[in-house]
Amino acid sequence: MKALLLDVEKLSYEAVKPEAEVYEEERLINKRAEVNDALCLMFTVESGDNDAIAAEAANDAISYCKKNNIKNLVVYPYAHLSSDHADLREALRITKNIRELVKGAGLNLIAAPFGWNKKLELSIKGHPLAEQFREYGSSIKESSNKEKKELKIDTSIVRKSDWKDLPEDDHRRIGERLDLYSFQEVSPAMVYFHPRGTVIYNELTSFLRELEQDYGYEELILPAISNIALFHVSGHLDHYVDNMFIMDSPLGRLALKPMNCPSTILIYKTKRWSYRDLPWRTATFSKVYRMELSGAVTGLFRVRELTQDDGHIFAREDQVEDEISKLLEMIKKVYDTLGLKFYAKLSTRPDDYIGDESLWDRATAALENALKKNNISYQIKEKEGAFYGPKIDVDVLDSRGRYWQCATIQLDYQLPRRFGITYIDENGKEQVPVIIHRAILGSLERFIGVMTEHFKGAFPTWLSPVQVYIATINDSVADYAKEIYSRLKKERIRAALDTSDRTLEYKIREAHDEEAPYIIIVGSKEKSSNKISIRMRGNKQLSGIDIEDFISKIKKEISDRSLSSLF
Repeated sequence: MKALLLDVEKLSYEAVKPEAEVYEEERLINKRAEVNDALCLMFTVESGDNDAIAAEAANDAISYCKKNNIKNLVVYPYAHLSSDHADLREALRITKNIRELVKGAGLNLIAAPFGWNKKLELSIKGHPLAEQFREYGSSIKESSNKEKKELKIDTSIVRKSDWKDLPEDDHRRIGERLDLYSFQEVSPAMVYFHPRGTVIYNELTSFLRELEQDYGYEELILPAISNIALFHVSGHLDHYVDNMFIMDSPLGRLALKPMNCPSTILIYKTKRWSYRDLPWRTATFSKVYRMELSGAVTGLFRVRELTQDDGHIFAREDQVEDEISKLLEMIKKVYDTLGLKFYAKLSTRPDDYIGDESLWDRATAALENALKKNNISYQIKEKEGAFYGPKIDVDVLDSRGRYWQCATIQLDYQLPRRFGITYIDENGKEQVPVIIHRAILGSLERFIGVMTEHFKGAFPTWLSPVQVYIATINDSVADYAKEIYSRLKKERIRAALDTSDRTLEYKIREAHDEEAPYIIIVGSKEKSSNKISIRMRGNKQLSGIDIEDFISKIKKEISDRSLSSLF
C-alpha cells in the first residue's frame, strides 16, 4: 500500500461521478465535505495488500493525529499513487476496514467515497513533515512475488496530446509551445531544460548571484551523494527517509542528498572559527533529490530533482535579528523586480519540537522583531514551525489570483548541536552558532513554472529566451538584416533572424507565437535610411528608429530587469 500523509490547513472534496467498475452507492456516501486542520490519509490499495497492512497504515495515521493533537482524519482513496492496483472489491473492503479503525480511535472520520472521480482542493501546512510518503507491506509482497520482470526503457517524450485537457495558460502547454523544457520517461519527474528554458533558468540564477554578492555571500558546490551516516547525524534519516533515494554500493550505503544543509555544515567544520568571522553567509545552487510519488508530481511544480537557491548563514545569536532583516530586504528586492505581491507567515513552536523553550522564545521574538522593523505585515501560524526552529514563510500572488509558498527563512538551534559545530567567543570560550536556512525563490523548477503561468509565456525582456526577432520583407534586404543581427549578438542581446522567403505576416505571427518582446521589421525603406522599424507586444509600432538608440534602450531595459518597455 502506498500512501501520503498530508497535514492540511483546509481540505474540501466533491464527488463528481463514478470512475471505477466498483464504487460506493450514492445513497451511502457523503458527496462533499470541507474540513479545517486535518490529517489526510491518501492511499492506494495494491495487489497483495491485506488487513494487517491496512491496520499498519491506519495506526500510523492515528498515531500522527494523537501526537500532533489533530482531531480530524480524512480517509481518501486515491488510485493514482500506484499502477499495481488490488482487485476493486478487495480494495473497497480494505478501505472500509481503515475507516472502522479510525472510528475506533475516537477521531472525527471524514470518509471520501471509493471509486468516484472527485474534485479535491487542499492547503498543506508549511512545516517540513506536513507531506510524508509511506509504503506499507512492501517486504511481504516482495517475498511472495517471485516473478522477475524484464526492465524496459521507454524513451518516449511526454507530448502535447497528453495535456489536451489542460488550460491554455498551464505551464506544461506553454513550455512545449515555447520549447522551454520537456519530461522524459527515462528520468521520471525530472526536468530536461531545452536551450530556451535554460536561458530563463540561468537568468534567474544570475539575478540571485548578483544579489548574494551584494549581501556578502560565498557560493559553494556540493556533492550529490553522501554516505547515509551524514543524514543519520542530521536527523533526516529519522524524519525524511521515505522521501530519500538510498542505494547500496561497494562504497557502503549511499543517498542522494534531499537537503544541502548537512553538506554545508561539513565545510564549516573544516576550520576553526572566531566570533569575528561570523556571520558566514553561504549559498549554493546544487541539486537535491526527493522521492516523490508518481501521483504527486505535477509538471514543474513538484519534481524529484530540483534546484534550490539555497543559503545557510552561520551567526552568533546577537546577529540573528539583523541577518533576518537583510534577508527580508533581499526577498523584497526580488519580488518587487518580478512585480509580485508577497505575504509573510510566522510559524511558531510545534508540539513536536526539540530543544529548549527559552531558545525557541528568543528565536521567535527575533523573527517577529525583524518583520516589524521592515514594516512587513504577517500572519501568525501557531505551532507550524519546523521541529528544529521557528520560521518565516513567504507566499507570492500570481496573475491568476493563486498563492504560492516560495521564500522561507528558518532559524535552527538544533543542527549546530547535532554536528558539534562551535566558534570561539571574545573570552576564548566555545559557543554554538545559530544556522539560518533560507531560500528566496525556493525550487527554481517550481518558480519557473509559477512565472511561466504568471506571465502566460510573455516574459519580461530580461527573462525572454528570444528578446528580438528580426524579420525581412524580401531577399534584397537580407544583408542589412544580418548586419543588425550581428550587432545585437555582439551586445549579447538574444536575437533570432528570419530571412526566409515566407511572407512577412507569417514571420510576424511566428514571432508573436514565440512571445518575442520586440520584432524588428527590415524592408527597403529601413535599409536605405539605415534605420529600423519595430513592433512590440500589444502591436505598438515605431518606425525610423536608430539602431544604436534601440540597442541602448533595450540594454538598459535588460540591465534594469524592467517589467515594461522603455519605448
